[in-house]
Amino acid sequence: MATAEPHDPLSPASGGEGWGEGATLSKPQTLRRSMTDAERRLWSRLRANRLGVKFRRQHELAGYIVDFVCNDRRLIVELDGSQHFDQREYDERRTHVFESLNFRVVRFWNNQVLAETDDVVAAISHALADALPPHPNPLPRHRRGRGSRGASATSYVKPGPREKLEIRAQLYELIRRFFRERNVLEVETPILSAAANTDPNIQSFSTRFSGRGADECWLRTSSEFAQKRLLAAGIGDCYELGRVFRDGEAGRRHNPEFTMLEWYRVGRDHRWLAGEAVELIRAALASVDKSAYVFQTTYRDLFKSVIGVDSFSDTVEALRAALGDIAIDPSGLSRDDWLDLLLTHRIQPEFPRDRITVVIDYPPTQCALAQVRNDVAERFEIYVGSHELANGYHELADSAEQRRRFERDNERRRDRGLPVVPIDENLLRALEQGLPDCAGVAMGIERLLMAMTGSDTIADVLAFPFAEA
Repeated sequence: MATAEPHDPLSPASGGEGWGEGATLSKPQTLRRSMTDAERRLWSRLRANRLGVKFRRQHELAGYIVDFVCNDRRLIVELDGSQHFDQREYDERRTHVFESLNFRVVRFWNNQVLAETDDVVAAISHALADALPPHPNPLPRHRRGRGSRGASATSYVKPGPREKLEIRAQLYELIRRFFRERNVLEVETPILSAAANTDPNIQSFSTRFSGRGADECWLRTSSEFAQKRLLAAGIGDCYELGRVFRDGEAGRRHNPEFTMLEWYRVGRDHRWLAGEAVELIRAALASVDKSAYVFQTTYRDLFKSVIGVDSFSDTVEALRAALGDIAIDPSGLSRDDWLDLLLTHRIQPEFPRDRITVVIDYPPTQCALAQVRNDVAERFEIYVGSHELANGYHELADSAEQRRRFERDNERRRDRGLPVVPIDENLLRALEQGLPDCAGVAMGIERLLMAMTGSDTIADVLAFPFAEA
């Protein structure tokens, strides 16, 4: 079955410790029972070793009760409401007590946790990664180096300037060996193109050419179209490891310039290719002594089991209701937009950090460049923890249908007030010549490196992030 919140022996429904009829509750138990919305939200991201370490909630320490504490890393996480504006001296005195016991304290406002959950969790991950403070009676410390044994994919290792380049070089070597052993040819295709990506959710960079020919060129957002032209020419199984560019995507998990691995397997479908992609991911994790278990589900089953909605048939109103207290301006949003919001806001954050999640068979309205058969888009996505890592298709080979999808994308762009972009006529001509039955997948290398190091921040695996480029 799909992921669900781990069973909590302290929840009222479980009949666990402290909740029996007539039981007298301790103060920590009472606080656990009456957690605020912010505390519940953060606890869902800290519990069950999701950051690679054990946290306790509403835990008694030195006569105080702290919101969350990781004893192994000597880290306390406190959430503050508006009442803390008037009790600064008390909070400082309390923090001083904890620091005298060699605990570090990080504090967040409740509304910060609710509105910026991912950023709060990332800050906690960074705090966990810092060197442990000295302790008068030291506990055994977890080894944090790249050569530590038996680590899971949850361990956080923040690489230094040289080490981040070494890890990347090691991964490139592994990828090339992986495909060489499978007789898959490495290719190199143009970065500049006369066409752009029509997907309204992806924006292409453009530049000007001063010589003869097209005066406007577009930086590729992937190597997909060029590789399909090679496939139509009969080149066979191939892959490319190269830089791609996406405008407007910069932040903690995105960089406008990044590296993508894209490969195609002739005579295979999306389900087979998803298995091969998982093999590569597990090999990459194993190269840094990490591991993750694999869970596969259909898109429909994932939505039903996690949030109780049918992603194929429920109404927009039902999808909006499933978002709960997440406030979204509904103007201009389509049904697929609501599905995307549910996935990113309700479902993805609950994926365990030490799990590779494979989601297959999407609604036909989310077919992108995949074949549609039996009212199902033959497509898959792979996540490591809550990070999307790969997107693959049983590739569409019908030139006329591909043109219709390009044109429909541009119509949606026009409706959203986005610029209409030139479609790839070279690809359409290649499809007319005949694309062999094949499956293809694109994998973000920085996302894979983040999984290998346990980081939630893309800057940790780049030589120079966009702000410093």
